[in-house]
Amino acid sequence: MNDHILVDHLNSVATVTFNRPRQRNAISYEMWQSLVRIMESLDDDSSIRCVVFRGAGGGAFSAGADIKDFDEHRYDSASAARYAKAFESALDRIENLRCPTVSAIQGFCVGGGLELAAATDIRIATPESKFGVPVARLGLTAGWDELRRMIAVAGVPAVKYLLLSGRIIDIDDAVRFGLVTAVVGDEEFDAEVEKLASQIASGAPLAARDHKIMIRNLSVDPNTKKLSEDDFNLQFRVFDSADFREGVAAFKEKRRPEFRGE
Repeated sequence: MNDHILVDHLNSVATVTFNRPRQRNAISYEMWQSLVRIMESLDDDSSIRCVVFRGAGGGAFSAGADIKDFDEHRYDSASAARYAKAFESALDRIENLRCPTVSAIQGFCVGGGLELAAATDIRIATPESKFGVPVARLGLTAGWDELRRMIAVAGVPAVKYLLLSGRIIDIDDAVRFGLVTAVVGDEEFDAEVEKLASQIASGAPLAARDHKIMIRNLSVDPNTKKLSEDDFNLQFRVFDSADFREGVAAFKEKRRPEFRGE
């Protein structure tokens, strides 16, 4: 099972690869459970400042949940609820990682694959990539939190279109819907993913952590007047950090800052 999810580290960037190319990198029940443990490990590793998700083989990011699991793990409402606990736990851990996350999408990104991508902070894709959530073809519904994440990314009209039609859309519609942050050609894709992840990892990790928290809260309720005092003051806490002092000093000295997450 470990071979189905590969984790590589390069400097401060971790890459999580779904490694089932013959199955379009479909994610099994056991893989969802493994993802929870992997995310916990990466979250605890302060040296990791960016996590990239991608699919092996170049033909698919992920075709989503493995259809073979339905007979054993999703055959009625009770079993579906147990499956959803593993599935949602994995997506929650991805969404709430302290460091920024990037989905590097090549090929099919559908069903649970798109829902996973929606849990990441940035999504870049190749021109031939395809997107959709064709649950209507299976006669099942997406979960509350799956819908919440997709609506936060693409908005209500786009999510209605995807779910109710069951259509698989191309890159132009994905960009128009806001599902994709940037489109990069196949030849430049790997280099651009590496460049983006390196740029993210070189930034101040405490600021990135707090920005993620603030953006997540604002996506739920944009009314800042409702924030508690502690939540409101979150915007100021980095001013007490060594990273802030390093950033200002580096700017004045016209050099690249070396942030330590302290």
